[in-house]
Amino acid sequence: MMLEFEKWVARVLLLNSALALAVSLGLLGQRLDGAGATLVFGAALLGFLAAVFSLKRRRIGLWGGSLYYALQVLSYFPVDGGREFSVKAGVSVGVVLRFHTGVVVLNVIALALLAATGAVLVWRGRRERVAQA
Repeated sequence: MMLEFEKWVARVLLLNSALALAVSLGLLGQRLDGAGATLVFGAALLGFLAAVFSLKRRRIGLWGGSLYYALQVLSYFPVDGGREFSVKAGVSVGVVLRFHTGVVVLNVIALALLAATGAVLVWRGRRERVAQA
């Protein structure tokens, strides 16, 4: 059962990163500006490569997927127009938290997929330790 869940996590990562690649290349949605497009392209490429490795059942793919989702969990937009942080490389449903200095967006889909990827990593680690013993 957990093996099927691992495959599902890898397939979702592949779909999510493929959509992000299409957005970063201007094939879907509004074309991104220079720095934003580069950041989204880099994150999408990381997710795509991680998905390929995950489908081949390599542990590095799961770690790459974790990094891909971790980049998307939080976004920060300052009120004063200062430096912002946002990586929107995939499907996003956010919870918006407004503060007097800025707005923080928590991407709940990225958080859930990060937790799922983490669960697969823990399961794989336990399984490999049992196999070695």
